[in-house]
Amino acid sequence: MRWLVALFALAIFGPAMAQQPASQPLVRTRVAPAEGIVIGQPVQLNVDVLFPGEMPHPPLVRVPEAAGAQILRFETQATTMRDRISDQDYVGQSFAFTVFPRRGGQIAIPAPEVTLLDRSGDPVGSAKGEATRIDVGVPAGLDVSGPVLAADKVTASESWTPDPGSTRFKAGDAVTRTIRRQAAGVPALGMAEFHFTAPDGARVYVDPPTVEDRSNRGVVDGERVDKATYVFERGGSYVLPDLSQPWWSLADKRARVESLPGLTVSVAAPASHAAGGAKAPRLGLIAAAAAAVALIVLASIFIRHRLVAAWHGWQQRRQGSEAFARRALVQEARIGDPAATYRALGVWLERLSPGERGRARVDPRLAPFISEVESSLFGGGSGWEPKKGEELAQALSAFAQQTAPLGPARAPLPPLNPVYPA
Repeated sequence: MRWLVALFALAIFGPAMAQQPASQPLVRTRVAPAEGIVIGQPVQLNVDVLFPGEMPHPPLVRVPEAAGAQILRFETQATTMRDRISDQDYVGQSFAFTVFPRRGGQIAIPAPEVTLLDRSGDPVGSAKGEATRIDVGVPAGLDVSGPVLAADKVTASESWTPDPGSTRFKAGDAVTRTIRRQAAGVPALGMAEFHFTAPDGARVYVDPPTVEDRSNRGVVDGERVDKATYVFERGGSYVLPDLSQPWWSLADKRARVESLPGLTVSVAAPASHAAGGAKAPRLGLIAAAAAAVALIVLASIFIRHRLVAAWHGWQQRRQGSEAFARRALVQEARIGDPAATYRALGVWLERLSPGERGRARVDPRLAPFISEVESSLFGGGSGWEPKKGEELAQALSAFAQQTAPLGPARAPLPPLNPVYPA
């Protein structure tokens, strides 16, 4: 009879028992560097999940948000590792995250959360690591009013199209400024947001930035390309302003600046304007006709330049608008690619005013989607599905209708990088 009871229990409870992990894994958290960290410096956060004996299935690991820091995961694949602890063999995986402190002082990094999976990949339990803390310094002479870029090496270069040295500019012409910045060990989000301005008599149209982050074994090298087109509406001398990228050199332990010099452009007035003040003598019939034809040709050239500049300006304004970025975000979200959705989300947030940007991040309709796409990309979430795009579109529409008639609001969040006393 006992063996019948044992067989019955095995048939009923055996599958469930097989799904349970043999024992709880060991979760270790390591940060590097452990000290001497400055604001904006990338800090490597490694979470090791080790199983005694064997690992049934690679687990899922996420690190909750930390106040005063950004925690990102750039490597989608974890590294398999083995260790021997107290005469016991362990096997598991190491998950690499990167922490970017955005303020000085002590920052608490929440405990990593581990989802255990059975051999078929279904959730079967959970585990938790230990919370850690890092002390972040703010060196003297460092501007913390915006994102601080701290790296071993930063380069910045620019080019102008067409070449100002060999081009004679006329009213209605344009010149495009292309700026390329690269940082070793830091993603492009740590680079300063340029504010392009144009002198009186010219207009500037800014393209959405092109961002590319290349990851290698948890180390990310960021590259950002910014483009701005200046259109000259009339003749004169125009001084296009200098720009700069401040950064903190981790190698030299001092503040540095990458300078991007501006440009002085001389623009000729339209020929019809230049000749307007002169009184032409009486001409014969043939001479008058020739002059009329010449004026028509000059006028058509001038009008063509103005029309091209106006069309280009309209295109730039449309593509640089919040509505255009919102439509692009919805389109990417409906495709279901979390990386493309995240990039489109960043462009849309940049088009909002600081007050609207703060409201968007805490809006009860939008905040869950923002958190979900970040978690699916960086935090080991379940993934971004195309059907979420329809729900996000409705939330964006409701948010736009709510904020459209309102004036600028005060930002609900404290300063991004407050300076803490030493």
